[in-house]
Amino acid sequence: MDDTAMSIAAWQRASLPMLVLCVLSVAPRHGYGISQALVSAGLQPIKGAQLYPALVRLEDEGAIVAQWEQSESGPARKVYELTAVGHAQRADLLEQWRTFITAAEAVGRAK
Repeated sequence: MDDTAMSIAAWQRASLPMLVLCVLSVAPRHGYGISQALVSAGLQPIKGAQLYPALVRLEDEGAIVAQWEQSESGPARKVYELTAVGHAQRADLLEQWRTFITAAEAVGRAK
């Protein structure tokens, strides 16, 4: 893995709660579906050891709720859905992200 891939992975880990909330704002999904949505958007694959603790934290914060759904082709799986708290948290995190990006770009332009 080159330095660029490592730094992208580090940014991705740091922004994972925001990314998960953004994915769930489109539709409820199970863990694998969340991971696949992130990969489809061009991000690095997320390991379960990173994703599931983030989901537990978001659930503990009341940002998401989970329910078990039967699968037609296998065991039941937990499906996660955004709550009103999660929608508000997503909006707040996106605003913080935009502020950070604007500041970082300003620093990058400084001479």
